[in-house]
Amino acid sequence: MSSTTRRSSFDRILIDLNTQCDLLLPRGALPVTNRAAILPNIRRLMNWGRVERVPIISSLESHRPGESSRGLPSYCVDRTSGQRKIPFTLMPRRVVFAGDNTIDLPIDVFRRFQQVIFTKRCRDFLSNPKADRLMQAVAVNHLVIFGTVAEHCVKAAALGLLARQHRVAVVTDACGFWSATDADLAMRQIEAKGAILVTTEELISGAADERIRNSRPSPPVVEEVEVPIDGNGSRSHNGNGRKRILPGFGVVTAGADGPPARRDASRKLRPDVRSRKGGAGVPPTHPSSGLA
Repeated sequence: MSSTTRRSSFDRILIDLNTQCDLLLPRGALPVTNRAAILPNIRRLMNWGRVERVPIISSLESHRPGESSRGLPSYCVDRTSGQRKIPFTLMPRRVVFAGDNTIDLPIDVFRRFQQVIFTKRCRDFLSNPKADRLMQAVAVNHLVIFGTVAEHCVKAAALGLLARQHRVAVVTDACGFWSATDADLAMRQIEAKGAILVTTEELISGAADERIRNSRPSPPVVEEVEVPIDGNGSRSHNGNGRKRILPGFGVVTAGADGPPARRDASRKLRPDVRSRKGGAGVPPTHPSSGLA
């Protein structure tokens, strides 16, 4: 398999999170409290996606035997019946990619498969590098998220995709939760970041289409760190200047009497420091390209 290089374009993609037996069946290891209410809606969404031939990206919780579950009972353990997806959440044409720290995917994977399933060891499905790679390789108008668990996995996926500047809709009545209070807080948090909250009926009927297509994710926040510096870019005790660290853009300094001057974040703060051998100045390093 080779890395995906061409960008496929879609109107929408369904993001189906952890619709598994341990989380949705009454005899599951850790079922969500509202499972009876959301299962019919998940079925409707999957049937709608099948009929309309909507591409589907699914995540699959995959935990090792004996793995710590943060105080919770063990659930979705590898090769157990509880780890399996609910049968009606599986499309006839599907493929599974395990999280193995590689990004290799078939080119135009949705030409051959309607459903792409990614396994994951933690709450965020984008922690599987292949899933993150696929989200970069597709051009899509909007993403529709549903599944379990609302206060953890759904929240992490929505925030991660919003941070990547995708339009995101979350189907609230198709999201399972362990705590209704925590789930409500999670929904308000992702809505504040630009996600559109819809119901199953609004999505399938098209009533929410205009709201979703006109939505805009909140712009990424630029964190600033300010320390007192003087006009020459050195630390000062009088607070006449400041230093701002902009992610990916090095260090911007602003003196008391002049415009901001950009400096390389990887350059030594004291370029006049001399080497003990030969007395030569320490050469500046090259600016970081932002690539690993």
